[in-house]
Formats: sequence, structure tokens, C-alpha cells
Amino acid sequence: HQDDDGRWNSDEFSAHDGAEKCDGAGNAAYDVAVTGLALFALSRMEPHPLGAGSPLREPLLRGARWLGTQQAEQNGLIGGNATHDFVYGHAIATLGLCAVTSATGDETVRTAAQAGLDYLERHRNPYSVWRYRPRDNDNDSSVTTWATLANVAGRELGLAVPEVALDMAAVWFDLVTDERGRVGYTKAGEFSSRLVGDHAQRFPPQQGEAMTAAGLFCLQLLGRSTKEQPQLERSVALLLAKLPRWEPERGHVDHCYWFFAAEALRRVGSEELRRFGDQLLAATVKSQHVRGPCAGSWDPVDPWGENGGRVYSTAMTMLALQALREPPK
Repeated sequence: HQDDDGRWNSDEFSAHDGAEKCDGAGNAAYDVAVTGLALFALSRMEPHPLGAGSPLREPLLRGARWLGTQQAEQNGLIGGNATHDFVYGHAIATLGLCAVTSATGDETVRTAAQAGLDYLERHRNPYSVWRYRPRDNDNDSSVTTWATLANVAGRELGLAVPEVALDMAAVWFDLVTDERGRVGYTKAGEFSSRLVGDHAQRFPPQQGEAMTAAGLFCLQLLGRSTKEQPQLERSVALLLAKLPRWEPERGHVDHCYWFFAAEALRRVGSEELRRFGDQLLAATVKSQHVRGPCAGSWDPVDPWGENGGRVYSTAMTMLALQALREPPK
């Protein structure tokens, strides 16, 4: 479902299906983010580096080069700022570029990844972290998670990442973690955000622990250990109390939560990961399409599926399942 120009198209991916079309279109405004997610997921399919004989190398480079065509030369922003939440797309695209750099070693992609990281630093609040608008003194855990993942990936590649950005991310997640171990969206203990209208009724945020999982994952990447901090042990307990279930009619599917939680729990211990992973496998194996143009994919039925569409839901599910396969580095 990759376009000839390299992108994954949120709303028109079914153009490749032939006479029988797959449903699950997303929003065209999120092509940059969806392409970044697809690159991130595909880049983890084989051990690195990917040689010339790998069937993944050319699609990864093509996707990364398309992201490069969407990058502003003057400031490194990928995808423009036409939407209020444009920084999500930029951060995820930058993470995708870092992943492709790690997988292929391509210098052109490395340069684009560094420019993307540079923009993230210009967007970050000087004494804190990230939210929608550049340096507006507003912060949230969701945007900060994707920006932190991109920065950590860049640091692992030896790219220029200001240590203060990572230090501020750790401070932020500490500040918004309450005594129960719940990581809040904009303040301690607050559940994930939802869109206006009936979004919160269709996808009750209290049914998952997306921000707790995201915060725990980021803190681990930043060097924190559950053995050293009791509140992080309580965060683990919250995740294990809300295991994956494929119940879209009740708003229980949350691909972002499942990915963040699986990555966090694999850094805690094998038993914790097994408990979560068994439920994740049960939820995703039975729900994956196996026939027709949708074969291999998952329905976009979580809170953000209407934006990202089927490519988003499939990439995020792949990322969650990959966490069960690979030991932490």
C-alpha cells in the first residue's frame, strides 16, 4: 500500500487494491505521521544494517526520501503547520527518519533526521517540554512522548540532541506522575485527551493507561528504573490492571496504549511482559484480516483511527507486537 512516491497515504491507500477496495480511510492531513509510523514499524522487521539484498531497504529509503520532500529547508519542519497538531506529524516523521538511518546508514536520510531534531528543539518550551505550538509555555505528555522517542533515537545514532531536552522530559514526567503511579496528560493523574463532541463517550479514556505507559516508557529510555523509584512500580501495576481487549464496540481498542505499554513492560521483566503480551496476542490475532484487500491489517477502531486510518492501526499494532519479540537493548 505504499505509493510510488514513497508515502503511505492515509485516505487513499486503497488505490492499490484493484477492483475490491479495503475500507478504513484516514485523514489526508496525517500522511506525514502515517508514513513515519510505517517506516518505524518496517525498519524493525530485520536486524540492522539492511544490506542491498534486503527487500525492505528500497521501500524504506523511498519513504524517507518522500518525507525529505516535505521538509522545509529553512527550519527542518516536516509537513508544514496547517493543522493545530502538526507537531505530532513532525515528531513521528523524525522518529521514522531516525529508524531508517539506523536500518540503512543512508547519509541523506541522516541529514534529514538531524534537521527534524533541530526543529523539535526550536519548538520545545525553553524551560520545559512540548505541546502544539512552538514555545507557547504549554506542555503535554502525549506530544512530549513522541518528541522524546525521536530525540532518544537520534542520540543513539550519534546525532546532535541537547541533553537539556531529555533532562526536561524526565522532569516533566516526574511532575505529572501522581502517588498512584498514573502519568497525566497535562497535570498529575489526568487521563488521556479526547476530541470535542462524543469522542470521550465512544472512547472512554479511563479504560486505558496510555499516558502512564508512555511516561513509563520514556522514563526508562531516559535511564530511570522501576527498582529505584516506587511510583514507577505503581505505574506497572496500573498497566497490568488494564490489559488489551479487542472490544471496539465498547471503545476498548487503543493501539497507542498497547505499543507504549508493551515497550515499557519488556523493560520491567519477563513475567510482566508475558501477562500483557498474552492478552495482546489474543486481541490482535483474532482481529487481523486474513483475506481480501485488507489482509494483514487491523481495523482503525481506536481513538485515533479516524485520523490515521488503516495504515496507522496496522503500523501501531506491528510496533506493539514487535515489543514481544525483541529483548530490550
